Parts: sequence; C-alpha cells; structure tokens
Amino acid sequence: MFLDWSIPLKNFGLLATGAGFTLVLTIICFLLSMATGVLFGIGRSVSNNKPLYFLLTAYIEAIRNTPVLVQIFLIYRGLPQLGIYLSPIAAGIIAMVVNNTAYIAEIMRSGINSVYKGQWEAAKSIGLTTADTMISVILPQALRNVFPALVNQFILILFGTSLLSAIDVRELTQVAYILNSETFRTMEIFLFVMVIYYVLSLICTTILGWVNKKFFPAIHG
Repeated sequence: MFLDWSIPLKNFGLLATGAGFTLVLTIICFLLSMATGVLFGIGRSVSNNKPLYFLLTAYIEAIRNTPVLVQIFLIYRGLPQLGIYLSPIAAGIIAMVVNNTAYIAEIMRSGINSVYKGQWEAAKSIGLTTADTMISVILPQALRNVFPALVNQFILILFGTSLLSAIDVRELTQVAYILNSETFRTMEIFLFVMVIYYVLSLICTTILGWVNKKFFPAIHG
C-alpha cells in the first residue's frame, strides 16, 4: 500500500485554517457553556425552587441521554419549521452549548456539593449574603475541585465540533472531507487530521494544566 503524504502536506494551510476555526469554535462553545452551566449547576444544588429544580433536571436528563448529532439536526433543520432560520455556524454553536451546558451543570453541581457545608455557616456568621457566599467562597473552591473534569469537557467539545461537519460548518473535519472528495486520498488525509486533533488536544491540555497549577494550586497538609 502506497501512501502519498504530499496531498495533506500540500494542503496543510487549508487544514491549519480548519484547525484554527475548530479551536475558535471550541473556545466559544466552552465559554458559553460554562456561563450557563455554572448557573444551572447552582440552580440544581442550592435552589429551593422546586419547579426550577424540576425543569433543570428534566433538561439535563433529556440532553445527556440523547445523541448530540440528533440535537444538532433538531436545531439546524427543525427550527426552520417554526420559522427560525439559523446559519450553520450559529446553529452549531447553539447545539454545542445546549449539549455541553447539561454536562457542565452536573460537573459544577458536584463541585458545589463537594465544598464543606461549614463554609456556608461560616460565611453567614460574618454577614455574607447567599449570593456573596456563592461567588466569593463556594464557587472558587468548587472550581478547584472540578477543574480537571472541566479540562476533560473542553477536550470533548474540541472533538465534538467535528460533528458540525454534518451541517457544513467548515471546521477541520469538514475541510478534510472536502479535500478527500477532491483527491480520494482518504487514508493520508484523515490520518493527518487525527494527528492535528491530537496536537490540538495536547496543546490545550498543557495550557489548561498550567492554568490549573497557576490559579488552583493543590492544597497540601
């Protein structure tokens, strides 16, 4: 079997552009998912509002137990039936955020619940409100506890963006698919793309590992 590596190498610029867009999509989806996931996680862990707790639980269970590709198609191809038309990129980002919010909400819920209950009592004793306690005392400790899980979720989002190729979002996998349709060098192109994904995940993991050590140093003793 002869592998012609000149094809992916000649088109490295095109693949690198797709990889760059993949990384941008990942960061956008992760940040938006974090914003909503933290709020939903708080709602699931400390809210006394039973209807809210039920709605959040129903949402999280529905999203976590259905395929993300189905969710992508539902948003991109289903919403037009309701008169809502979205570009592939907008639909893809919304679908990824809807999906990953559910997972991050559960991660944050576990992080909040892992903080010693006495922290709440101590904060209350010095006059902090519930909101101040959550922001200044509980969330920093919760983030420290679940940061490795959040790093893992970031990498899952990175890989999950490849599913957006199904709705013609020109991220790395879609670029590779187009290049493959023009050259028919499937083995070389997708092996090359696997290496790019690996390098991207390695870089992201390294950077996020540094962030973890910098802002959430381990507590000893």
